[in-house]
Amino acid sequence: MATTLDARGKIVVGTDLSGRAGVAVDWAAERAAKRGVPLLIVMAVPEVPIPRRSRMFEALSTGDWPNRLTEMAKDKINALKDKVAERHPGLTVETAVATGIASYVLAQASKTADLVVVGARGEHAPLKVRALGGTADAVVAHAHGPVAVVTDHGIATPAGPVVVGVDDSPEADAALKFAADEAAANGVQLRVIHAWDVAPWMMGPMGVTAMQSLPPIETLKDGVEVFVEPVRDSHPGLDIDVKVIEGRPSAALVEASVGASVLVVGSRGLGGFTGLLLGSTSKEVLRDAEAPVIVTRAEGA
Repeated sequence: MATTLDARGKIVVGTDLSGRAGVAVDWAAERAAKRGVPLLIVMAVPEVPIPRRSRMFEALSTGDWPNRLTEMAKDKINALKDKVAERHPGLTVETAVATGIASYVLAQASKTADLVVVGARGEHAPLKVRALGGTADAVVAHAHGPVAVVTDHGIATPAGPVVVGVDDSPEADAALKFAADEAAANGVQLRVIHAWDVAPWMMGPMGVTAMQSLPPIETLKDGVEVFVEPVRDSHPGLDIDVKVIEGRPSAALVEASVGASVLVVGSRGLGGFTGLLLGSTSKEVLRDAEAPVIVTRAEGA
């Protein structure tokens, strides 16, 4: 039975003690220290652990390999806790060794956590991971709250803008509000990106081009400005830059993430953002972005 974590009001970060997980832990610790909230570092161990060949003799000789594995995990995660606490005096750092599949444990924690943070392989991830997804993809797909994905090359630029991708869906509205709060808290610009792909407009019935039906850029930007207006009203003084870009949404967001402090996307969307969590757009944005990506969910989603 999977472990249930006390994650309420905390930033939760998963670790398997790998280098990329270390990048995620560092980013989560910086955020928790700045926000003044506790950090919970979580390591998951399988319910039925199968020892590696090199550990087979040790597993047989202990007689209780699951408990032995859990104790070793506790020792390692507590050592990590000490390092994080040393770098961030005053930060409350908690640890938990959870039993179960890591993605499930973290997705469940997202029900009450302020934010769940996971590390992921970036642009050099193996084709199998890109096609089928890894732990980070599974957490994002099944989470109940915001999830930050920090790749091994997605380095945040603290003074850079908060970039958010929008359409006119409720999910994009939730992402926009989250991004505005993020930008206001960090004192940086909010950059709102609406990308549209010309390809669906290129062919009309029977293969006849329909270029004359293309919406003018000005019309699209006016629509995005209306969408953004409530955020302007609720965040007076916040520098908001709206950009309407022709191109694939995933490519536009990846390009916009260069020099950003964070990239925010909604869990669903219309048009180019449809199926963001489960389709190729999601995997491309999550793994290719040059900044940490936060995926939000609309209320009740």
